[in-house]
Amino acid sequence: MLLADAAPAADLVIAGPGEVVSLCAGPGGMDVGGQILGLPPMVGVELDGDACATGRAAGFERHQVDIRRLDPAAHVGVRGAVVTPPCPPFSRGGKRIGVQEMQLALDAITCLGAGCGCEWADLPHRCEDPRTALVVEAARWALTAHDLEWLLCEQVPDVEPLWEDLCAELAAAGWETFDVVRLDAAAFGVPSRRLRTFLYARRYDSTRVSVYDGSGAGLVQRSMAEALGWAPGLRVWTRGARKTSGGNAFNADGPSWCLTGSTRSWKIGAPDGPELTAAQAGLLNGFTEAFPGRAVGRSSSCRSRMWCRRWSRRSCWAR
Repeated sequence: MLLADAAPAADLVIAGPGEVVSLCAGPGGMDVGGQILGLPPMVGVELDGDACATGRAAGFERHQVDIRRLDPAAHVGVRGAVVTPPCPPFSRGGKRIGVQEMQLALDAITCLGAGCGCEWADLPHRCEDPRTALVVEAARWALTAHDLEWLLCEQVPDVEPLWEDLCAELAAAGWETFDVVRLDAAAFGVPSRRLRTFLYARRYDSTRVSVYDGSGAGLVQRSMAEALGWAPGLRVWTRGARKTSGGNAFNADGPSWCLTGSTRSWKIGAPDGPELTAAQAGLLNGFTEAFPGRAVGRSSSCRSRMWCRRWSRRSCWAR
């Protein structure tokens, strides 16, 4: 992954008054969720070329730009920001290098809160995994995009301490409403489990936001088998014929286990059964059959993000 060394370019402006930017937009998960909610289109920013091509093929606006090259202060009138940085550095399905070096990101956020970007400037070079630095972009936009009215961020639960720290900086900067919540996609009718931590904040409105957690509203939990048209009783093998600790199979009559990049090696029905297809993975993540991602993306990065990228049927953001 390439991350900008140079200072942000004030003349690189991708969104204007009243618009919403989506940083690390990927192939279109948040865009699809926004469509379901009837929200205006977002201006997506993404570094991976194939993910951009996928998003454009689905009808979404994409700018192939390193988000660290954008100057939030130059985006006059931009109303909202959605920040969904890559999760592998922090995910329990990966090496969790981002968790080990989270203090570097926390120091950069504190520095931004004090009006200084010195810790932010070379953060990717001080991180073993440069993607760790991308979680700080939420703070940079919230604290330096002067017209920003609201912010929505999403990450794996282990990033919750960082979101809480950012809330403290938002309070010091005069933001009036902010909170951190955990939501599971399976509670909203998505046929796979995906627990994520969201930060939402509003600069001017002190009205508390009611966050719906998916319980008690009559939403029917969908099983993996139902979503993919399988017969009851089918099992999915996650490690083939290997005998390893931690479990090797689960029943498809409930929501799928959380999909990761390794999901492409799952076997259906038996340890040597057929593999889960990218199209099936898309359905499990809430994409429709018509979504073009599995036909457009060719790089390993894009394929992985189609397997892993999620969208929420309902937003924890309410205006």
